[in-house]
Amino acid sequence: IYQVGQGIIRGNGYAQISLYSSSQATVLSARIEGTTLTSVNVNPVVLQLGQNEITIQFNDVSSLTPGLTYLITLVVSIGGNISEIKATAVYQPS
Repeated sequence: IYQVGQGIIRGNGYAQISLYSSSQATVLSARIEGTTLTSVNVNPVVLQLGQNEITIQFNDVSSLTPGLTYLITLVVSIGGNISEIKATAVYQPS
């Protein structure tokens, strides 16, 4: 599983990232590194083969700095094995 392109975090707390998966996987949670922000919701939860457009909802992202790129760590389960996937996303509040 790896990221395709650059992700984006909006001011409403929704982050959008594209992930390519070579097998079916389940996203358990996500967090923004260097902050206390953890995901409230991930859609879709199940990654299919190929490219997946993922939306991750975080609560209050107002503490983030506009224009800065953040590292998002996704905790995924692939066939019962837990692993962490790193993705980057730039904070664009408007």
